[in-house]
Amino acid sequence: MNTKIKMSIVNLIILIFFSCKDSSTKRIKEDLIDHKSTNWTLLGPGGGGSTFIPTFSYKSEKDFFIRCDMTGAYHTKDGGNSYEEINYPNGSQSFAYDPENPSVMYIGANTLNKSIDGGKTWVRIYPFEEDIVKESYSGDHADYVIEVRKSSLYNTADTETGTFGNSPKVKNIKVDPNDSKYIYFSMNNFFFHTQNGGESWSRLKMDSEVEFIYTNSGDAKDHVLVFTSANVNTVSKKNWQAKTKDYPSMMQPAFSVTGGTISNGTGSLFYALHNNEVDRDSGKLAPTELWISKDQGKTWQRHTGDVLTNSTNTLPTYSTLAASENNAQNVYVVTSSYEEKKDDGTKAVWFGALKSGDSGETWEWVWKGGGGSGQYGVRDGNDASNLKDAWVNEAFGKDFIRLIDVGVAPNNGDVAIVTDWYRSMKTVDGGKTWKTIYSTRQEDGSYISNGLNVTTTYGVHFDPFDSTHMAISYTDIGYHHSFNQGKSWYRSTKGIPVEWQNTCYWVEFDPGIKNRIWSVWSSLHDFPRGKMTRNPKWKQYAKGGVAVSTDGGLSWMPSVEGMGFDTPATCIVLDKNSPLENRTLYVAAYGKGVFKSTDNGKTWKLRNNGIKGSMAAFEITVVPDGTLYLITSPTPQHRNRELGREVFMGAVYKSTDGALTWKQLDVGEKTQFPNGLAYDPGNPNRLYLGSWSDIQLSDLIGRSVAIATGGNKLLDLDGGILMSEDGGTTWSRVFDENQFVYDVTVDSSRPGRIYCNTFNQGAYLSDDYGKSWKKMKDYDFHWGHRVIVDENNSENVYLTTFGSSVWHGKPEME
Repeated sequence: MNTKIKMSIVNLIILIFFSCKDSSTKRIKEDLIDHKSTNWTLLGPGGGGSTFIPTFSYKSEKDFFIRCDMTGAYHTKDGGNSYEEINYPNGSQSFAYDPENPSVMYIGANTLNKSIDGGKTWVRIYPFEEDIVKESYSGDHADYVIEVRKSSLYNTADTETGTFGNSPKVKNIKVDPNDSKYIYFSMNNFFFHTQNGGESWSRLKMDSEVEFIYTNSGDAKDHVLVFTSANVNTVSKKNWQAKTKDYPSMMQPAFSVTGGTISNGTGSLFYALHNNEVDRDSGKLAPTELWISKDQGKTWQRHTGDVLTNSTNTLPTYSTLAASENNAQNVYVVTSSYEEKKDDGTKAVWFGALKSGDSGETWEWVWKGGGGSGQYGVRDGNDASNLKDAWVNEAFGKDFIRLIDVGVAPNNGDVAIVTDWYRSMKTVDGGKTWKTIYSTRQEDGSYISNGLNVTTTYGVHFDPFDSTHMAISYTDIGYHHSFNQGKSWYRSTKGIPVEWQNTCYWVEFDPGIKNRIWSVWSSLHDFPRGKMTRNPKWKQYAKGGVAVSTDGGLSWMPSVEGMGFDTPATCIVLDKNSPLENRTLYVAAYGKGVFKSTDNGKTWKLRNNGIKGSMAAFEITVVPDGTLYLITSPTPQHRNRELGREVFMGAVYKSTDGALTWKQLDVGEKTQFPNGLAYDPGNPNRLYLGSWSDIQLSDLIGRSVAIATGGNKLLDLDGGILMSEDGGTTWSRVFDENQFVYDVTVDSSRPGRIYCNTFNQGAYLSDDYGKSWKKMKDYDFHWGHRVIVDENNSENVYLTTFGSSVWHGKPEME
């Protein structure tokens, strides 16, 4: 690496920047990643999760990208009627189009990736292939980590090793409209630039993280504007030196900087938001100011108009804003807390989007929902009246719904996308109306995904009496079922307490009684991820329990006598040998242990004798002779209900007396995060145990607590799969210990066939009882959950995921 110190002396300020350059032409990743040729179909109602950074093509308002916080990226060329999913580990962070060639596009993840064929295939262009030393996964979410040579500019931290716990993220990609070989992006507080299409790169270090990068073919033709939270840096394209101008002190820190060229050609216009960064990052209310610059950031004025400032009430909280790049007098801002006083003295909390068409001088509501208390799960508001929505309005239209992001077409300020907790909506008339682009309603009232599948699934469940009827257990959106083998879906939560409805973790159909179904629910999602139990008070606000349906899932009734309404439950299993009139069921209650019922789930008794340490019961498996296996997950100990670094690790237990007693199995000292267990129907003593690999202590207790109590540390764990052929007495390894295996499935129709799904961007198949494994072709979602054999066609499988709904198809091997 050649490091040069460049000095730029200007009238405003003298600063020193460190500019680095890769002096030789580097080799890019040569193999193309094809995201088109796939045998998988994605199922579900569509939506259900948060989406971000909608980014439009310069040539077509129907061509845009959008990403989910669960790592998936989605590309459409038909305005959101259908999407192609493009997956990079850790997820995509930015998108960009070539202003002149719509077939050339970029995705920034932990790498910079380019397509020259309209998104059909992608190639990694940075970091360079020969600079990469190692690619691995680590942590509770199996974070993707790239280790590079010390000389690589990809190193964006002060380190001699070039090794990081998390790889940096490529953000703010910008293709120069004057010359498409000039490409810019940021990683942390570094501004990267190339003048040869990415064959070599240079970088400048800014004093804080880069928020926005801009150039144009007019008044910014000869320089690039690099906005950070504290200042704007004018970088010359002639010598790549930077001139810095700080924002007014009252504007710092700034965020969500946006802007562009005014359509009448009178110059550039930029906007930025400012509020308390700590409150914003923690999700608290953060009264927000809008600042505007008409001279490329040299001076800024705080907006004081009555509507945006809510002048007669509390200053609202705004989360993001976006302007039309070549029509910048059109700008949108989204809010999740805009308070107004009612006539009775109480407050009404509104959420939605406001728009200005006159360079931020005046603002009007274009999406206004809420009007209630603004509390999650309290149904005292109303959805915006100008939304032509799909299923979310019926499901959550009375709830508080947090707005997430906004993106605007670069050449038409009337075209924009706004997203919230559950949906993505598009306007083509400046916000007068908004139309769903995530799901489509059918004539029978069911819904089909447009391809924007952005939420977590745990199981696919089959009606033993009706091959057309199946269900999916979802995070955030509850129970959905289909009566046409998954072609379209209905949400069904009638009778489920509102406090429970966030997550349906599992469903059990009774094979002996038509239309009888049990389901388990929780107010808390994402178990067993460690973030869910870091707060010592988590059990105080955890709700959930068991519900039963006798009409095929059309309606439900809670059944929690002996268990209570405060029992977040993650698994329910039926002993199929129990009498029809008095079914025996077992429930894994996260934080409470195991409950058993012998009267069809009417009453429950706690059965924890022999369970030690963690009571985070996650999964129960029952074999035909009634033997039970239990998996518990790691959790903080929270001694005296306080934060601390002590944790209970996970364990595997066995019961041969109907859960009266439990015995912990010895699965090895490094298998401390078991996650899923399956038995072989042909030999029930043959067990397969999937486990999590290395995590950090901070994954369980939180980073700040770890640092304050002695420092963070790696928990050296064995993941992969263990096999036992003697009912759990002894175990041998059959799958890579570095793999984060969520669960294992044994195919009862094919002796020797085993499946597993992982958080390592892959699902696998073995046809020899686990001796050898092959990776499933074209399935590339980062976070996988389970493989479920299709009971209507055993050639096919369903793959449940942590954020991409359900994949269905016949597995082909790489």
